[in-house]
Amino acid sequence: MAAKKNSAARRASEAARRAAAAQRIGPRPVRPARPRHLYDLKPPGIHYREWDTPKGTDEEVMNKVNSTFGPDSEAALTMRFVLEYRRTYGPRIPVMAARQLDQIVVRTDLATDIAQTMGVPPEEAREHLHTLHARGVLLIADDGSLWMTAPPETGTNDHWVFVEKKADAPPEAAAG
Repeated sequence: MAAKKNSAARRASEAARRAAAAQRIGPRPVRPARPRHLYDLKPPGIHYREWDTPKGTDEEVMNKVNSTFGPDSEAALTMRFVLEYRRTYGPRIPVMAARQLDQIVVRTDLATDIAQTMGVPPEEAREHLHTLHARGVLLIADDGSLWMTAPPETGTNDHWVFVEKKADAPPEAAAG
């Protein structure tokens, strides 16, 4: 019986020593999780093969584009979109996928339906769609359609799961 008492006493003494050390050291700082961007999730498909990474601040980039091509040029309009996307998608932008999402917003009733359901203006619904896309909750399939998805490492899946089609690829714009 004496051996058991010594064991119990040793365990209690060790636990007290650990508690005192933990109190002296203090709580461990919790490091915030690294923000995950869509690029980090490595989405599948042709719309996610190329990623644009504008160098410099928004102002520097726009000044360079404006001085080279002019402020009313197609290049300046495109760069304004790219810089807007950078605020949502992070430093690497899937421009082809983001532009396809904008085409779905413009040429289908998806954003209007979402805006009515949420009670927000269509432009805010567009922003919500891009935010969900940037988190990997929505993806553009190879055929240009929009799908609700489950990114890898959500739940038990270790790969992308296309859950539900939200919009078909929009019809091509009529050539004018």
